[in-house]
Amino acid sequence: MGSITGIPTTRISDIFVRTRLLSQVQSDQLQMFRTQMRLSTGKQFQTPSEEPIASLQVMSLQSLLERKDQVRDNVRTNQGFLSSTDVALSRISSVMADVRGTAISVLGTTATDTQRRAAADEVGEAIKQLMDSSNQSYRGRYLFAGSTTMIRPFVGGHGSTIQYNGNELHLASYGDV
Repeated sequence: MGSITGIPTTRISDIFVRTRLLSQVQSDQLQMFRTQMRLSTGKQFQTPSEEPIASLQVMSLQSLLERKDQVRDNVRTNQGFLSSTDVALSRISSVMADVRGTAISVLGTTATDTQRRAAADEVGEAIKQLMDSSNQSYRGRYLFAGSTTMIRPFVGGHGSTIQYNGNELHLASYGDV
């Protein structure tokens, strides 16, 4: 609170004295109100115009905190995306190892036609599993489609062909610098 302003003892009107006292009381009430607001809210000021320099610092710190939160969310999403990709690649690797084993088992002259047909059927099923694993998605975005994450990357074409609809562009994510 400010000090009480004295009233001159020279000739002055009653209106001037009352106006001056009223102004002093209003100023004291405003300062008391601001002090109560600081105590109740824990905030040094309520509007940026009260403390312009401190307001700029607060706004820049708030902006920095928001960017850090966004980076944290991006890192979590990226980790989930990469984890899902790792799981899908492990499945693909496992299926490929099984197909390789099946192909090696029917090589040579000792395998019968029935065994070779069964191996071919097994390879056909493996291709379906590979397609399913290759079209894996995370949060509605396909893992192996490049930057076209909303388009299913692998589709069966005519006959036994498989068409790739993705691209080779990279995905970008905002990270802390």
